Amino acid sequence: MKLRLLDDSIRLRLSRSDVTAVDEEGAIAGQTRFPFGGAFTYVLEALPNGAAASASYVEDCMAVGLPAAEISVWAGDDTAISLRAEVQLPDGNRLKLLVEKDFTCLTHRHDEDQSDLFLNPES
Repeated sequence: MKLRLLDDSIRLRLSRSDVTAVDEEGAIAGQTRFPFGGAFTYVLEALPNGAAASASYVEDCMAVGLPAAEISVWAGDDTAISLRAEVQLPDGNRLKLLVEKDFTCLTHRHDEDQSDLFLNPES
C-alpha cells in the first residue's frame, strides 16, 4: 500500500494483494521505520456494515476506515478504480479520503516491482 498526503487529503494506492487482503481480512497496514526506533504506521480498515467513513491519528498510527460493503463491491469490480469519502474536521473543513487500485506505470521503471499491480487501462 502506498500513501500520499497533501494538506487535508489522504490517498492510498493498493496493489492486487492489498485489495484482496482488506476485502477478505478486514484490514491492511503499512509501516515506515525511522532511525533510532521510531515508526509510522498507516492502516486501511473495512468497517462493519452501516459504519461511515472514518480517519484517526493516534500514537504514530494513521487509520482510514471505509464501509466493508463498499470495499467488497469495489474489490470485485475490475472497472471500479477508486473509493472516495470525506470526514468532517473539528473546524468545519473536510478531510478527503481516496483509495485507489495501483496501476502499472506506462513507462518501465527499473527500480520498481510492478508484478502485483493492476494492468493500466491506458496500456
